Amino acid sequence: MRTIVLVGAGHAHLHIIRAWSREPIPNWRLVVLSSSSYQYYSGMFSGYAEGHYNEKETRVPLVPFCRIAGALFYEETVTKIDAATQTLYCASGKSYPYDLVSFDIGSRIDIPLNFEEISPQIKPADKMIEAIESIRTTEHPVVIGGGAAAVEMALSIHEWRKNNGYSNPVQLISKSALLSETNAQHSVRDELRAAGVHLKEQDSPSSFHESVITTASGNMYPCTSMFWLTGASSFSLFAESGLVTEEGFLVVTPTLQAAEQPLIFAAGDCAHFGEGIAKNGVHAVKQGPILWYNLQAIILNQKLRAYEPKSNQLSILSLGNRRALALYGNKSFKGKLAWKLKNRIDQNFMRKYRL
Repeated sequence: MRTIVLVGAGHAHLHIIRAWSREPIPNWRLVVLSSSSYQYYSGMFSGYAEGHYNEKETRVPLVPFCRIAGALFYEETVTKIDAATQTLYCASGKSYPYDLVSFDIGSRIDIPLNFEEISPQIKPADKMIEAIESIRTTEHPVVIGGGAAAVEMALSIHEWRKNNGYSNPVQLISKSALLSETNAQHSVRDELRAAGVHLKEQDSPSSFHESVITTASGNMYPCTSMFWLTGASSFSLFAESGLVTEEGFLVVTPTLQAAEQPLIFAAGDCAHFGEGIAKNGVHAVKQGPILWYNLQAIILNQKLRAYEPKSNQLSILSLGNRRALALYGNKSFKGKLAWKLKNRIDQNFMRKYRL
């Protein structure tokens, strides 16, 4: 019996597990290794923060999901990849051999050492739920970041606080201009101001002392809890295992195979596909079918397919109060309808994996 190992249960791997339940490969077994027995869907975190979803609605229970699919699940954290012997080593001391292996473990966020005490960890994803619970009720919440995740979380938490009797506003501090890679900056700034979120762009925290943040430009903000939502950083796993990386992310070819290692695949945020490809869940969802096809193709000695990302991807940014901003290329619209579309997409995605 030969073995495919899936490390992590991100969007692309959930697709493979579901596909395996319908069409397992003869004489092969599927093994899933994940550091958590639940896989959380990041697209619903803003809705959870605002109170629209409960925790159960945001996650997939991996143990029963894998069992029903006919896959073996082990709660493990992989710490080393030995490509020469095709072996994975885990923090538990156990090792797992593979014939083919795929990684879909996401990314992490670097929190500076001098802010770790005031900034709850949000990775792995189950930590995000704890962080949201903590920051929603703190006296002076501060969100750090200028991307979609930071904007969504600031607006969602602010809306929840307003609806639950908390008077102090959420403060959002961004090192760069908000959503710098989109044409939605003005619209989002208007939303933040109208909601009452205190926004400071082109600035960053430099120190924290006695519940006060001091920024690089000398501004001071009261802070009792900080939500650090800056750009994605890589895990050390791939570089320390001697694989080809770019800033720590595993370099993959268009067929989702690791550079110089055709038996190793990767999808989602943990992989580097080339310049200009954003790290978001949209790509991981789209990569799932390609990854599943290529795993079968390499077993059957057939030609593999390339993942070809579209230049424009639909993204929908939650604005709070069941409103959202939908972006597609240079086009956009916002309001209740955009939120209903986001909710429908998110619910349909999760419905495929709920038991």
